[in-house]
Order: sequence, then structure tokens, then C-alpha cells
Amino acid sequence: MEILITQSAKDELDKLLQNSEHKYIRIITKRESIFEKGRLDFTFDKKEDDDLLFKADGYEIVINVKLAAQLQNLTISYGGLLSRDKFTVETDFGLFKY
Repeated sequence: MEILITQSAKDELDKLLQNSEHKYIRIITKRESIFEKGRLDFTFDKKEDDDLLFKADGYEIVINVKLAAQLQNLTISYGGLLSRDKFTVETDFGLFKY
């Protein structure tokens, strides 16, 4: 899996990781309500036994093995026209099930 982290996301991640007790970025699925489709997000966490570890630009990213099997390329970005002060995690899904 190829993981791209934009420079603006790296700048913000560095700030957040300075204050975190965890060093791993965990990719997760998130569903705000029953009316929304699942989407990807991230949190800071520790590595678990059923995680795969990916390294990208000096960052260590963990993804549950079942979720990782469904993802292809992954992009973490920050800011933009529709999400000025937010992170966005985008992927090409294989057979995504949430």
C-alpha cells in the first residue's frame, strides 16, 4: 500500500504528536450517525497484535489487518477548499465493508 501525507498534514501532525503519549497514527473507520456512510479517519494509538505497520515519511501508521486488506492507496491531507481546518483521509477501496 502506498501512503501519501501532504506537507500541510505533516506540519499539523508534528504539532499533535508532540503532545501525544502515542507515537502511532491509527487509521480507523468512522460513522457519525446512522444516516452517514462510513469514512476513514485517524487517531493516535499504540500498536496491537492484529495491526499492520506502515512507514511513510518518518511516520508510523497502524491499520487493523482486516481494514488494511480492503485499502489500496491512502492519502492524509490537511486543509483545502472544503475542509480548511480539518484532516482528510482518502483511499481507493478494494472491497470496503464497514
